Parts: sequence; structure tokens; C-alpha cells
Amino acid sequence: MTTLFRRHDASGITSLTGGPAALYELCYAAPPWSETPEQIAGFPRRLAEAAARPGFAAWTAHDVDDRLLGLCYGWPTPADRSGDPFYDMLTGALGADVVAGLSRDAFEVAELCVHPEARGRGVGRALLEAAVAGRPAAWLITSPEAPAARLYERLGWRPVAPLPVGPGAGPPLAVYTLTASTQPQELSSPAA
Repeated sequence: MTTLFRRHDASGITSLTGGPAALYELCYAAPPWSETPEQIAGFPRRLAEAAARPGFAAWTAHDVDDRLLGLCYGWPTPADRSGDPFYDMLTGALGADVVAGLSRDAFEVAELCVHPEARGRGVGRALLEAAVAGRPAAWLITSPEAPAARLYERLGWRPVAPLPVGPGAGPPLAVYTLTASTQPQELSSPAA
């Protein structure tokens, strides 16, 4: 099956109607995430907020009928993270030195979603490789229980630390990092 890959900036990703939200629901309504309808309904807003971040970039995979098979997006971690509740939570959980080390000159992968019918065909790998190509470091947060965690580890990502989660807050989470020194050789060249 032919897969077409595209790179998007903020305006390009927000102009994709329907597809990203439907793909997100397919990926995050199922275990281990089991997101609620309210959480899933909030994805378009979160995607628009992400697209407004400096350096935002996204990659999509499509079949020949232009059906969305995969989505990966993120941004360079800002040097000034003060006052951002997300980074404040990370700092509280991991410590300022750990957060500074993992985020220095790093690309933050916010989401990687692959349509269940396209899994196991290299779509997630190609999207992730495109996102981190040429970057000295990258990081993301996922559940070690998620199928994608095995993909990340095969591609050289390493778990750094677990994150605390409250009761009923979802699956356990961990920070994963990738540096140029831990990338498999084939990951160092752009994929798409």
C-alpha cells in the first residue's frame, strides 16, 4: 500500500478538517488511554493551541485516497518555561536539573497517532523519524503500557523517569528521551 507523507506548519495542520480529530478518537478512546468523550472533544482546541507554539511542526501520513493514516506533531521546547503549568508539573515531578537537561535544544513530540488499520506498516516510525531528523535531542511523554512505547524503545528512545499520576487519572506515564548518541544509525537521516 502506498503511503504519502506531508509536512505541515500551523496553518496547514489546522486546515485539515475532521481527520485529525477522528484519528485522535480512534487512538485515545481505546486502552490504555480510555479517554472520556469530554477529553476527546477537547482535542481540536488542544491542537489549535499547540499549533500556536513557536516552531510548531506536524507530519501526516495519507493513503492514496487521502485518508489520514497518521499524525505526529511537536515543537522545540522553549528556553523559558517559567509560568507554564505543564513545565511546572514536570519540574515538580522530576526536578529543575532533570527538566533542563532533557529539554535543552530538544524537540518535544506532543502527539503520535496512527490509525489502527495502518499499525505495523512503518507509518509511526516514518512520522517520528521525520519529526526528529537533524535534531540533537527529543523527548515525549507516554505510557509504558501503550503499544507505541515499544516502537520508541526500538528506535532508541529511553525512559528517563516515571511521572506521578493521581487515582483514576489514566495509565502510568513516563518521560522518554532520544539523543543523537542513542539513535539507531538509520534514524539519523530524514524519512519523509
